[in-house]
Amino acid sequence: METTSNSSKLAVFVKWLNDNGADISQIELRDAGADGNGVYTLKEINADQPYAYIPHNLAITGKVCQAILSSPEQAGDCGLTGRALLSAFLIHERYVSANSFWKPYIDILPAEFHTPLQFNSAEMELLRGTPVEFAVEERREKYAAEHRLAVNAVAGKVPENILTFENYMWAASVVSSRSFPKALVQGYEQHTSSIEVLLPLLDMLNHLPKRKVSWVSTNSGVEFVTGAVMKKGDQVFNNYGPKSNEELMVGYGFCVPENPFSYFHIKLNYREDPQYEMKRELLVAAGIDSCDHFIQAGELPRDLLPMLRVMAMTDVDVYYAHRRLQAGMWEVRPSLQYIGIHNELCARYLLVFLLQKKLQVFEDAKAPADNDNDSEKEGEGEEEKDEKDSENASVARLYRSEIGAILRSTIARLMADEENLIHFACHLPHTSQSLPWYAHDSECASPGSTQPAKRLRPNPLTSDELQDKFLSCVLITPESFAQDIEFADALSQVDIEEDIAIVLFVLRALALPESPWHAAAARLRTFKHPMLMFEEDPQVIESYGEMMMEMGKIYDSLFPLLTEHFPEVFPAEAFTSEKFIWAAGVVETFRLDVHIRGEDACAVEGVCLI
Repeated sequence: METTSNSSKLAVFVKWLNDNGADISQIELRDAGADGNGVYTLKEINADQPYAYIPHNLAITGKVCQAILSSPEQAGDCGLTGRALLSAFLIHERYVSANSFWKPYIDILPAEFHTPLQFNSAEMELLRGTPVEFAVEERREKYAAEHRLAVNAVAGKVPENILTFENYMWAASVVSSRSFPKALVQGYEQHTSSIEVLLPLLDMLNHLPKRKVSWVSTNSGVEFVTGAVMKKGDQVFNNYGPKSNEELMVGYGFCVPENPFSYFHIKLNYREDPQYEMKRELLVAAGIDSCDHFIQAGELPRDLLPMLRVMAMTDVDVYYAHRRLQAGMWEVRPSLQYIGIHNELCARYLLVFLLQKKLQVFEDAKAPADNDNDSEKEGEGEEEKDEKDSENASVARLYRSEIGAILRSTIARLMADEENLIHFACHLPHTSQSLPWYAHDSECASPGSTQPAKRLRPNPLTSDELQDKFLSCVLITPESFAQDIEFADALSQVDIEEDIAIVLFVLRALALPESPWHAAAARLRTFKHPMLMFEEDPQVIESYGEMMMEMGKIYDSLFPLLTEHFPEVFPAEAFTSEKFIWAAGVVETFRLDVHIRGEDACAVEGVCLI
């Protein structure tokens, strides 16, 4: 039974440090009660000045561990590396070695940890629906695999009834929360079977984001150097690096309020896309080789939108981009900054959809645990609420609140971007264009692609009014037919599918100068859907030959019948087979589902020629 106080253990540890060559004359170690042990200054210390030192012989390295755990026949290699090696060593020194040199250090290590691995079922409920829930399970599986290896590797040194999974979890938590890169002892130990080392004293410093600190490796040991002035009595902090609260919780068992490095991790999976191989080639050429993205509040990672633009590419976008890439004519990275209004909207719709799904799962998972607690605590004071929450629960609630805020702020930013794009599209004059480079008639288009300005003129319309204007003035839908009375009247007398009706409407707009969509259709006069590229690229027959044949059959079923019954609406010269197939390619390429937000949320399908 443990009877030695923490203060006594600290005193023994301090003596051990001094007896073995450490310099701690400018700092003191204190028992801070519930806050654990801390390190404080004994005097003012200037910036860039060393304030403590430990010699290399106090570092627990792979070489040290192997010397203890290896049997003579293993020739200095017990078969473990990394965290498993350090963990097995800690268990040996804590439970097996009666006169361990490291006992003063091991005695001050926490007896228990507060990472989610140690959460009870009620506390884990608070993490349901968050990335940490899955990260914890992955880490538990890793520890279980390492534990099995350790049991077999050091069976002659640590009995199985001591190297239990519970003890391994404790030791692995020590390593994950207190280890340092082996580079700090590289000069002292050039060949080590561990990528991590334990450095007594240095691992006692608590974390403070953005604190400037340095760990300086010398020929004889490691110096601690402050990057800022520390006054007498200040707590001495370390900086664990730009870690998010997810990393801090899983690895260390705490969160930092308003952590500037926190993020929401999203992994984009497009392997099931029929165009996967070609899209992947475009992304690799652009230097984007990871599907993992880390979203901070209201800020998108550098590679996220370029990747979404590729994921949102139509088959036609991919076809032409790939042709340019193979011909060495496409600067991929700059080209992924903007492709066209159609692609920009689709990319954002895709990300909003993914994040809203994540948020829905998150909020649905929150209800059982938090709503019950909220109803129980209704009318209670804040002090009573805090008393009911365990330390683990408080950390989980802080993390959960942060994740929700990141998701909501990012979705809001994307929706604002959508509105900005729609505003831009509504203000484009018909003599301008914002189409993909391959689509427009260069004689009709202004030089280069028209990109959304960062600052548009103030929008006098509400969001609903702006969406209505986009649907009525920009997007071609069956409702657009009402703007051409003769066309709508003719169409009401025949049975034609909506998609084919829109194809006919595009041709009608091309032939009718007074049509609101005439200029937009005229800019696409030279556009060739890949099915029309068979003379330049015979391989398109394999991919698009069936589509072309189908369009030919549909045309033959409509003409000359429509021309005979409605000659003024469908004149033969404007509705040839070639023009019909061209228009079918336009509709197929520029199809767009516009996502209507608000209470009557829905998707409106149409064709966007802007």
